[in-house]
Amino acid sequence: MNKFRTLAREFRKALPGYLFIAPGYLAFIAFMLVPILFAISLSFYKASFDISARQFVGFAQYIQLSKDPIFKTALINTIEYALVIVPATIFISLVIALLIEPLGAKSQAFFRGAFYIPGVAGGVVLSVVYLWIFNPTYGLLNYLLGLVNIKPILWLATPPHSFQAVCAVVLTFTIGQPIILFLAGLAGISQDILDAATVDGASSWQKALHIRLPLLRPVLLFVLATQTIQVFQLWEVIYMITGGGPYNTSTSLVYLIFQTAFVGSNYGKASAIGVVLMVIILIFTAVQLRFWKDTDI
Repeated sequence: MNKFRTLAREFRKALPGYLFIAPGYLAFIAFMLVPILFAISLSFYKASFDISARQFVGFAQYIQLSKDPIFKTALINTIEYALVIVPATIFISLVIALLIEPLGAKSQAFFRGAFYIPGVAGGVVLSVVYLWIFNPTYGLLNYLLGLVNIKPILWLATPPHSFQAVCAVVLTFTIGQPIILFLAGLAGISQDILDAATVDGASSWQKALHIRLPLLRPVLLFVLATQTIQVFQLWEVIYMITGGGPYNTSTSLVYLIFQTAFVGSNYGKASAIGVVLMVIILIFTAVQLRFWKDTDI
């Protein structure tokens, strides 16, 4: 009885804390956990627009995906997007952060805002701008190429260039947040350590490589994981500027989910693609965490 009273007393003390965190947990359960579980269950059914008339097919959707050439193409494209965009985002944002960090507070604030604004604008707005830039007839990019006697390029209609165009648009609005995070991490590095390295004769490059980068390891890990997840969920830029073409060479898994569910009305297959994507993201994130846990910069 005394033990029960002690537990009840402790629960009453902790009740305000539980009430504060309850909205976050309830939102996660309602908008994340329940849809994920529903999608997993739906992947075992053949379902169209009328989900109530769904038919259980077991693992048939996954077997069908293993034989689907469009799914394989989208999977390869998605991995290639991650392998290109994520390292480029980290490298560019880290270099920019290192260049901004020595500046004064007002200059840093200006550059923070300048690089973060595209991220606030979002992929849809930037895609509209880039549609004009990549236009083969009157686009800015082909105009600049014409100044150096290079023939116009069909940026959105040829396989290698459509992939490059998507990467360029995504890089525009993904480097802003990492720059902010890297600047925050650099600000947390003790100036005494840098001054000691200067006294020992370390150059700016040596201090960046052997002091700043190792101390930025937690920020690097966070940026790597979040950017990987973000790129794996890429679809709005593809929808706006290439439509997955030409010949599905720019299609991603999420864009394929959109096409399968809302154009083809095959919600079971779309759910199966979503489950595969979730597993891939979990694997990539686990590998990154394990690598950064066991490796020193």
